[in-house]
Amino acid sequence: MSAEMSAANDVIVTAVSGYEPKHMAAWYNSLKATGYRGRTVAVAYNVSEALVDYMKHMGSLVITFDHDAGKKRYSYSQLREEIADHTDGGKLYTDRRWTWNKRVLRFKDKIYDRRFFHASHLVKQHLDALGEPVRFVAFSDARDVIFQSDPFAWMEENLAPGKDLLIGEESITHEDPWNRRNVLKTYGRHAYDRVARVPVCCAGYFAGRYEAMMDFMLAVYYFDQTKRSGDQAAFNQLLTFCGWKEKAEKVNWQVPWLLHAVSANVGPDAPGFCMPRETVPVFEDGLVKTFDKQPYAIVHQYDRNKEMTAYFMEKFGKVE
Repeated sequence: MSAEMSAANDVIVTAVSGYEPKHMAAWYNSLKATGYRGRTVAVAYNVSEALVDYMKHMGSLVITFDHDAGKKRYSYSQLREEIADHTDGGKLYTDRRWTWNKRVLRFKDKIYDRRFFHASHLVKQHLDALGEPVRFVAFSDARDVIFQSDPFAWMEENLAPGKDLLIGEESITHEDPWNRRNVLKTYGRHAYDRVARVPVCCAGYFAGRYEAMMDFMLAVYYFDQTKRSGDQAAFNQLLTFCGWKEKAEKVNWQVPWLLHAVSANVGPDAPGFCMPRETVPVFEDGLVKTFDKQPYAIVHQYDRNKEMTAYFMEKFGKVE
């Protein structure tokens, strides 16, 4: 690793809407406790001035949209952005089949999709404008993620030169009822057959090399754009295609990088459950660990476990 490309050149991107500082405290405080020296960038949609001020106070570059000083809030209109994006020479170019053109009232429900457009397009614009080289980028959910060590240290040591993306698998396959319905609803039987017995890859936290991550997030958004059913279905489908498949390193709960904790709570008799009993993660001494007692760097969905939630909120949940 060259001297100019170090951990200081790493970036964690998140997207928030409707949150207040109390919802973000554990994310920021746990990350700070790891000694992380890189950047954080937050895309903020419908949020209060108080949250934006808090995130800036915690060191984030914050990307906002429309500001109402009277209401002390920021807001976002996908309709306004889509119209501007599809207007050329004063003429609006739209396809009548497009969901956004017919179902305007559903836009506020779809920020979990749109976030990948902004996490790629807008964040890349801001980072490129800074003129700093970027090594690794992670996309992270905010409210339900805590950090136990530097989130990029394991990547630095273990991501092979020929791999550009690092993806965490859950302990369930797409035979899990929710994931099965999601894929069938979004893309149909053929798409389901591509992933049926493959472990689910969760879009709530993933990482990779800068350019590849920006392209992958944008591809997830475009792939999902016309269906508008769910980022997770698009995310997993893309990873079955030659090109993305070869560039992605998939790791599961047996590796001390990332745990998607929700599926670890699923019982062994549930459809699609694929975690051998001897590999079940443990929570002890205030740390979430692999079966062989190695602490995970990142824990996603810790809030699905009452014991973890109580501990981490007490340790990291105070707003500074």
